Amino acid sequence: MSAHRQSDDRAPIGRAHERDLVETLLDALPDGGRVLRLTGEPGSGKTALVRFAARAAAQRGTPVLSVTWAPAERDLAHAALHGLLHPVLPRLGDLPGPERAALAAAFGEGAAEPEPTVLARAALLLITRTPGPVLLCVDDLDRLDTASRDTLLAMTHLCHATQVGILVTERTATDRSPTEARTAALAPLPEPHARELLRRRGRAQAHTEEELILAVARGNPLALTELSLSGPGLREAAGFGMLPATPRLADAFADDLRTLTPQGHGLLLTAALSTSTLVEEILDAGARLLGGAEHARSGLDEAVARGLVTVEQPHLRFARPLFRVAALHRVPATRRTTAHAALGHSITDPTRAAWHTAQCATGTDEALARRVEALAAGPWPDTTLLVALAALETAARLSPDPEHRADRLLRAAELACHYGLGEQARQYARGIDPAEIGDLGRAMLLWLHDLLPGNPPVGAERIGQLCAAARSVAARHPALARKLLHAAAGRCWWEQAAAPERELVVATLKDLRTAPWQPRELAALALTDPLSISHTPLRAADPPTPDDQLILGQVAHLTGDLERAGELLEAAERAARATGRHGRLPHILGARALGEIWRGTQWRTAHAMADEARTIATRLRLDNYAARATGAQGLIEALQGHHDKALERAAAIEGASRHLDQGQHLNLATLTRVLTASGAGRYADAYTQLRASFTELTTPYSFQQFWGLAFFVEAALPAGEAEDARTVVKEIADRTRDGRAPLLRQVLAYADAALAPDEEAEVRYRAALDGDIAAWPLLHAMTSLSHGVWLRRRRRVVESRAPLTVAESLFRTLGATSRADLAASELRAAGRTDSAPDQDSPATALSPQQLTIARLAADGLTNRAIGEQLHLSARTVASHLYQIFPKLGVSSRAQLAQRTDLR
Repeated sequence: MSAHRQSDDRAPIGRAHERDLVETLLDALPDGGRVLRLTGEPGSGKTALVRFAARAAAQRGTPVLSVTWAPAERDLAHAALHGLLHPVLPRLGDLPGPERAALAAAFGEGAAEPEPTVLARAALLLITRTPGPVLLCVDDLDRLDTASRDTLLAMTHLCHATQVGILVTERTATDRSPTEARTAALAPLPEPHARELLRRRGRAQAHTEEELILAVARGNPLALTELSLSGPGLREAAGFGMLPATPRLADAFADDLRTLTPQGHGLLLTAALSTSTLVEEILDAGARLLGGAEHARSGLDEAVARGLVTVEQPHLRFARPLFRVAALHRVPATRRTTAHAALGHSITDPTRAAWHTAQCATGTDEALARRVEALAAGPWPDTTLLVALAALETAARLSPDPEHRADRLLRAAELACHYGLGEQARQYARGIDPAEIGDLGRAMLLWLHDLLPGNPPVGAERIGQLCAAARSVAARHPALARKLLHAAAGRCWWEQAAAPERELVVATLKDLRTAPWQPRELAALALTDPLSISHTPLRAADPPTPDDQLILGQVAHLTGDLERAGELLEAAERAARATGRHGRLPHILGARALGEIWRGTQWRTAHAMADEARTIATRLRLDNYAARATGAQGLIEALQGHHDKALERAAAIEGASRHLDQGQHLNLATLTRVLTASGAGRYADAYTQLRASFTELTTPYSFQQFWGLAFFVEAALPAGEAEDARTVVKEIADRTRDGRAPLLRQVLAYADAALAPDEEAEVRYRAALDGDIAAWPLLHAMTSLSHGVWLRRRRRVVESRAPLTVAESLFRTLGATSRADLAASELRAAGRTDSAPDQDSPATALSPQQLTIARLAADGLTNRAIGEQLHLSARTVASHLYQIFPKLGVSSRAQLAQRTDLR
């Protein structure tokens, strides 16, 4: 690489190959002239590469002469050549007479028009009066005036005998393109580079807006930096799933329209506005607009001949989709309205035809509003979201009934929120006027205030307002009443509301609820009184909707049924990603990450979920979910032994809690600090911090207290607080006797064993390790470690090795390094050395259970003895060994016993 090459923060993103071609051209100039030709559609980044080349040349000290297309000079002969040579024209007098005369004639000082080749030689001779290499940058060669283009083409043939490099850009290759040039075609940017450019220089305000721009731009760099959801023309463009063109983007495509006939203009306008791609429907509408079928057919033939559209019967497609919105930019509103009217008569699909008719309507029309509203039916993948929002907004405008108008705007606002488009949701909310519809309007706005991201907190009094609003609309709008109660319950949960507020929500819920329980009603109860619904069946529609999966996943999560929550939330996540509902992902991913702490076998997965949740939530201004995701990361990092990171997370959570005035986050901060203390061996500190949270059990938050119970028990024995811990465990056991989720049952089984008197411990450990303990890897490891330590302390050293081995394997696989090291230390005390396998050892290829079985077999235990230790059948142990032997490259138990990396 040339020593001249330097990093350039302004260099075109994703154009590394083309930049290398520019650098190679500049490197070669001392040895002779070169020509580089770049082609690409409007907005593909040709001009950006020209600017890059000019900066790169300047870094070398190479002079640069440049010219680009100017619309006013298209028909002015030699205008571009004059602009290119203008900096060196003061040296014109240094040229020999013939060359000086040729240039003077070209620039209006002579009667005879010089030949292009003669003029090219004169221009190159003038340029080479500057010593050393020179770079000529010619942007949009194909759009320059004809005389200049002919001369520049001749220069590309003659420059090789000089030190003049020529960089030219064109839209497409023509018979008037340079023939002795190295050519590179600029393809659309691949998705990673398109996303990088959009984030650096684009105008996206939210995650979903970014996704919509990526879908519309299709890798076009100019579109990536220009498109947005703001500006005029959005609703019209959104009607066919596009974003409106800005003046700059429209100007990039304007040259394609310059020489079109009126018939070509009319047909393209009709096709650009049409929600149908059927050729016959577009031709019929074009005939209505242009005054005859022959005019429409002529316009279509012209557009096809110019390469603007293609016809693949029965459909018409735009060769460049961005041209579709660019073609609308400077068309007067009256002309577009006339085209919409024609399309409304020609399109046979009733809902699509209704859209076009609605663009011409000046009054209200409920029947038309309903037909347009049908366009908003889901699902909404990719840019069909834009169609749905535009349809709801248009239907609201057409609604004669204020209540119907508000209801449609509410639907649009909710849809925008679910997709993470907060600003658009606020615009729709501003259209709801409580003065027109009284209690209903106020109830809608209350619901939207809680739904919209970034709204300031309003205090616990809002809970009562939400409950009152639910009562006021329950008879006419039961679905809205359920949403309001769900919001009230959510406030109870986030703000850790006192008993009176929670009881108000529960009482209102029971007064208004329908039978059977609806998903939102269950969610409201789970947020305020989860123990009361521990055994309530989580019924959903058949097949369940994504909304039901998300809400019931929340219920399962809140009540501690993490296995069921994982299934429901995973399904909800798939649906959210498939339909682009990015506004839901922070909620889903944060809950999944917390559940994976207990259910997962490797915490890398949980950490990645939490990181994505925090990133998206931050971009969408969902500060509460960003804080919750940060809490999940803090728990994982504390368990992994990354104590400094964990404490930073805890401090960030506490700061967010103060900012949001939501005490719920403090539970995660406290638990993070507890796990940091216990992971560092400070069990007394961990116990003291957790003991405060068990002073008064408040059921809306009990599921997190139940999570903390396992670590509370873990710290009790080394802290010398076994008796006090037994009191807490008994109280929780009594309070949950009527219904316990699987995780709580396992936590209590662990607590019973760890805190049991010696004469009962053996039986209780066996009970805790029976059943579905394998479904909870973290608890399995904690229980096994406790059991192994209990055995070793009672000098049952050989017996202690199996559970300690299980504990160490599970902890290490999870990534709980400090706890794995503790188990390894106990194993060494029990007579085993080098318990932790080297990361390069073949033993790392085994699952935790296989590694445990291999170690026990290496110790000489029979299949039956191993099975008794691990609660497996002898046949199952034999099956595992059959898989283990080839993985470790051994063929017998004797060879297994010789493997030191298993010890």
